[in-house]
Amino acid sequence: MTKKFTLSYEVVDNITKEVLLELYEELKDSQKKEESFFDELEDYQKEDYEYNKNLLEATKILVCYYTAYDERPEELRN
Repeated sequence: MTKKFTLSYEVVDNITKEVLLELYEELKDSQKKEESFFDELEDYQKEDYEYNKNLLEATKILVCYYTAYDERPEELRN
């Protein structure tokens, strides 16, 4: 038996917001860690670093779109 259920737009927005905030924090922490020993990274790790740097910038935009000013991390309140 299959059941259908629907989610309101608010619920979907809240889920999206929480996932984006979590992703933002993970990417930010990862960038800080990798910056400290960037010269020691392998070439493929440097490529990953650049990709994650771009992903972090895109995530910042989405976090600002999905969150209210007072829900954003301090560094994104500008």
